[in-house]
Amino acid sequence: MIRLILADDHALFLEGLQLMLEKQGDIVVTGTASDGQQLLDLLHATPCDLVTLDLNMPHLNGLDALAAIRQQFPELKVLVLSNYEQPEFRRAVQQLGAGGYLLKNTSVKQLVVAIRLILSGQSAFYEEKSVAVLTETDFFTDDFLRKYSLTKREVEIIRYIAQEMTTKEMADKLFISEHTVMTHRKNLLRKLEARNVAGLVKFAGDHGLL
Repeated sequence: MIRLILADDHALFLEGLQLMLEKQGDIVVTGTASDGQQLLDLLHATPCDLVTLDLNMPHLNGLDALAAIRQQFPELKVLVLSNYEQPEFRRAVQQLGAGGYLLKNTSVKQLVVAIRLILSGQSAFYEEKSVAVLTETDFFTDDFLRKYSLTKREVEIIRYIAQEMTTKEMADKLFISEHTVMTHRKNLLRKLEARNVAGLVKFAGDHGLL
């Protein structure tokens, strides 16, 4: 039997997902969690072969939960199920060691195939849309921004820094003064406790902002 733990903050989605997966006959859901911290607690007490993980969850979001899983349960397989199509999230999940990333509108058949692929040591990632662009409204505004005390404008600035744009280029693109850009950069260094611009670039890479 394939043992799964499902993590998502929407109860109806969890119930439906569990029902569909257990109809396969060789899949059993050994537990469900509604947030990242609850998931970690559950993993310490409940054996499983694979975790399905949402990204936007309270208390501990999916990216942070995935990073913790890699540290505490390095052999555990993880499949991210998300509504976010942006390639930045896909790449962040890959960098954190997940076995797959599928959109929530995937079919049950595709999901089951992905689970079996990941458990066999392969990967299962959805096809990236080449035109997908991460915008300021695509972040977990109730989680990511609050966690780091960032404004949407600061997120824009850190993305442009990571893209090696100059202060003037950022000012021109955002229709603000160079002095304002420099002020945002100083605030980012302070808020993220980064020593220099390289630290900001590392933060951008670690959080899928590139």
